[in-house]
Amino acid sequence: MTPETALGALDAAAAAGEAPLAIAETALALAVLDRVGQGAAAPDTRPCLEALDALVAAVAEAEARSVEPAATLAAGIAGRLGYRGDSETYDDLANADLIRVLERRCGLPVALGILYIHAARARGHGAAGLNVPSHFMIGVEVLGRHWALDPFGGGEPLGPDDLRARLRRVSPDAQASPAALAPVSDRAVLLRLQNNIKLRRLQAGDVPGGLAVLERMRRMAPELPELVREQAGVLAATGAMRAATAAIRGWLDAGHGDPDSRRTLEAQLAGIGSRLN
Repeated sequence: MTPETALGALDAAAAAGEAPLAIAETALALAVLDRVGQGAAAPDTRPCLEALDALVAAVAEAEARSVEPAATLAAGIAGRLGYRGDSETYDDLANADLIRVLERRCGLPVALGILYIHAARARGHGAAGLNVPSHFMIGVEVLGRHWALDPFGGGEPLGPDDLRARLRRVSPDAQASPAALAPVSDRAVLLRLQNNIKLRRLQAGDVPGGLAVLERMRRMAPELPELVREQAGVLAATGAMRAATAAIRGWLDAGHGDPDSRRTLEAQLAGIGSRLN
């Protein structure tokens, strides 16, 4: 995958909006662009595509063995291939880079979730990320039956009691509410993946790296006010007032946002402008 092809995948995600995407391939595009942005050569993604095919084949093999439909993803991905959550080095950036996740067979919940979604859809099943706070989970539909899976925890299907227990471990106040279990778009899943990288880079003081991730996020979702607001805030904090101003003005000039969002960004723009004068 060339950097140009990878950028095209982000533009396709922007055009698709909330519609389904080739989610694993788009996550690979993000990983390619991250490598190039860090000054490395574009990696060969053919082994990654082969690894994705192997995931699908492992799930198909579990189905052929008449594994209970709710357990075929776990049997193939975690059982046969050994993909797991990385609880030992959780904050390692490799855990959010899909190329490294496929190489190491471990990663963050959202990165592993992308692999589960990819494999489920390739086998003709419904799958999507869920709006669970803090700890990413997915919802799967097979033969009209629905359940939740925790990819970080081995992908075993979760009944209502198990799901409530998992949510309480994440947050004592968390509930298995309809809102928490609502599906989210593929683009939202990919943004969540990138947010993990962005936060770790900014927390480590790598402001250029964090801004590069924000730029990719904005390319995928140019209309989201929270992204341009954060980008402008980081730029302003580094003293790049003109770049911060240009980011907000570009968003406003493009006609994005509802009246409340536009007023918020206009106020931020005015505040940055007062620091320029």
